[in-house]
Formats: sequence, structure tokens, C-alpha cells
Amino acid sequence: MSPAAPRPLAFWAPHEHPVRTWWPAVWATGLTALAEVAYIFIDARTFPGAWLLPGLRALHVLEALGLLGLLLAHRRHPRRGLGVGVFVAVVLPYLGLFAVAEVAMAEATAASGQVWLPLTGHRLLMVGIGLVAPTGLVLGSALIGAFALEGVLLWYGLGLHTRLVMPWEPWITLVWGAVACGLLAFRVRTQRIEERLNQARTEAESLQQLARLLLVLRDAANTPLQSLELGLSLLQQRVPQEAALLGTLERALVKLRALTQRMGVADPLLDWETQSESFDVDTVLRGLEESLARELERRRQ
Repeated sequence: MSPAAPRPLAFWAPHEHPVRTWWPAVWATGLTALAEVAYIFIDARTFPGAWLLPGLRALHVLEALGLLGLLLAHRRHPRRGLGVGVFVAVVLPYLGLFAVAEVAMAEATAASGQVWLPLTGHRLLMVGIGLVAPTGLVLGSALIGAFALEGVLLWYGLGLHTRLVMPWEPWITLVWGAVACGLLAFRVRTQRIEERLNQARTEAESLQQLARLLLVLRDAANTPLQSLELGLSLLQQRVPQEAALLGTLERALVKLRALTQRMGVADPLLDWETQSESFDVDTVLRGLEESLARELERRRQ
């Protein structure tokens, strides 16, 4: 029975590990572009006549679209480094944008007397990093820590602790950062477990394929060995004077028979209850050649 071909992940991302960084980077750049376009109109109405923040958001949109185009251009051969770099590049500008937005809101509310909920963007983005960041634990935690630190600096730097009656700040923002780090750590650990499980599954499939090949070769060798044994028996009757040569041939046949019997060690590796097809040496060998060709092609890429 021919071994099953590996299941493709997607036509644009044929490798599993790069996909773990490619997809989050695509989502981050796409959502950034959409969100920033919406906030351009929101800021234009919130701060009429002030175009600094909308202008910065427009530049962020252009950056996100450019990075998204770069990711799509490499969709068939994604690389982990590219996904991580794009994600970091699209997230870091939020540090400046959030700072400008908080300063603008502080000035606007001081003039109008309105109240707003500060550091909302910091909290949401930290959780977003914890949920979708394609980075490792160290880099992801560093990004979360940078936004948490900026939130604390803005809270005290803008004097919000004296202007707003929010005794839970900036501690609640730090709690959100800790939760985001916990989410990131849990996700990284889950991914590592999945990688180990995939590796174990791959090794098990390789062992089953090897077991199938050994059993096919054993079964295929039985008939020739029986023919050789029958021929040797006839020679022993007809040319007994060649006893030394016949004895050598007989020992060679015994050794071959012992080797084929030892191939039976592969029997426990196969689930015989699910083996509905008989083994065919040509089919198994052809499937093995195809699997080897796919693996060689994967390693060349």
C-alpha cells in the first residue's frame, strides 16, 4: 500500500514553520492599515485643524501596505525572519502614535473639560501582541514591556495622576501587560509542544513506511528462496560429489532465510486491522521514491 503524501498547508505557504510567522504578520499589517484609515477620519473630527496625528497615521498606513505587499510577494516561499521583521516594523510606530495621541487628548480635554479613558490603545495592543505575535518569548515580551513602560511614563509625564481620578492607573495597564506576557508564554509553549508532536508523528510515519518496505521485501523474497531451496535439494540428489559446494550454498540459503525472518521485527509497527490492501513491492517502492523526491525538493528550497 502506497504511503500517504504529506498534507499541504496552503497553496501560498507550503511549509509549516514559516506559516506561523507569515500569517500573523499578514494579519497585523492588514488590520493596522484598516484601523489606521478609520482613525484618520476619527482624529480629523476629534482634532479639527490639527493634521499631525492624521498625517502620522497616513504614513503608518502606507508602511503597513508596503509591508503587506512584501509579505504577499514572498507568500510561496515565506521565511521566519521576514515575518518577525515585518511584525516588529508595523508594531513599533504605535509607540510614537500612541504618545502623540495621548498628548493631543490630554490637551483637548484640558480645554474642554471632557474625560477620556487613557492608555486604551496600549492595553489593546499589548494583548494583541500576546495573541498573534510571531516572535519568540523574549522579543514579544520586550515589545509588550516597551508599551507598558510608555504607558507609565505618559501617565506621570502628562500629569494624568493629578488630573484624572483613576486610582487603578497605571497599575491596571501593567496588569494587562503581565496578562499579555502570560498569553504569549502559553502560546509559545503550545507551539513547541505542537512541534514536538509533529516531529514524533513524522518519525512514526517514517517507521511505518520502513516497516512496510521491510515486510514487502520479506514477502517478495519468499518465492525466490523457495525456488533456490528446491533447486539445491535436487542438486544434492543428483550431484552428491559436490558436497562441499552444495554445503556452502545451503549455508548461504540458511543465512538468507534467517535475514528475511528477522525482517518480521517490523510486524508490530503496522496496524494489521486497518491494512485492507495486500502489499505490492512495486507500489511501495514507487511510493517510497516519491516521498524521497518530495523531501529532497523541500530541502533544496
